[in-house]
Amino acid sequence: KEYWAAVEDYTRATVLAPGYAEPYYCRGVLYWREIGNYYRAIQDLTRVLELDPGRAETYFNRGLAYKLHNQPEQAIADLEQYQAVGRDRYWLEAAGRQLAELRNEPGWETGAGGGRVMRDEVSQ
Repeated sequence: KEYWAAVEDYTRATVLAPGYAEPYYCRGVLYWREIGNYYRAIQDLTRVLELDPGRAETYFNRGLAYKLHNQPEQAIADLEQYQAVGRDRYWLEAAGRQLAELRNEPGWETGAGGGRVMRDEVSQ
């Protein structure tokens, strides 16, 4: 109940200040981490990056939302982006662990160009 009250508060904030990234960020993290609505989390975190592309932690959080939404390619791209621009050692290591897990999931192989592709794409 408290999480949904927070969603309502952040939603009001986005209406009052649509160009302010913080309520989108907070609501996006709340959606993926506490509520399990990964689709909405991805929408909000994408909006944050539109408003504030330099906000590195957004890539990490959106990467996790993509992972949980079963979109591993997008998750890998965001986590790699976080590793490129992030500065917090703890979260950089966490991103590395997430990437290692995603890259070792069954069904993934290294493609001819070195990128990760679904196994059925390799044979095509």
